[in-house]
Amino acid sequence: MNWRTNSVVLYSAVLRPHRSAGARTIRRVVLCAFALLFSVSLIFIAAGAWPVAPFMGLELALLLGALHLNDRAGNAYEAINLTRKALTVRRVDHWGNRAEFRFPAEWLQVNFEEPPSRETPLELRSHGRSLIIGAFLLPEERLELAYALRRELDRLTRLSPVAV
Repeated sequence: MNWRTNSVVLYSAVLRPHRSAGARTIRRVVLCAFALLFSVSLIFIAAGAWPVAPFMGLELALLLGALHLNDRAGNAYEAINLTRKALTVRRVDHWGNRAEFRFPAEWLQVNFEEPPSRETPLELRSHGRSLIIGAFLLPEERLELAYALRRELDRLTRLSPVAV
């Protein structure tokens, strides 16, 4: 069932950005950086250049902050639900802000240029409104999603009102 209506969901997908490192990997990277920066700062302290040590700590804090923001960006997603009446895209960014977009299914166009490149957008268009989805996906993944959406929309338009 769709989260907004009582319509049966005919197609559903949740799109999430890729993250190459999970929490365990991030923890290992930070521990390795800490060990390296701590040993280098000890060398500087032994050489009498103790003011360098706080900057090494600052570098570690900045690395930890950047890795945390990168991991948090992985919490963003786009949920796509297609019902007989509408295609709904619920977008949640990495800060938790939500937005919802609805397009009537019978008039929806899925625009995607082939062959795909990194800059090729996947666009949903209907009644003068458009929405770019899956911007964080690889070009091949956007192409697969475009094919899947076109296939489901085509199948939906071929269904008779009595069959659904």
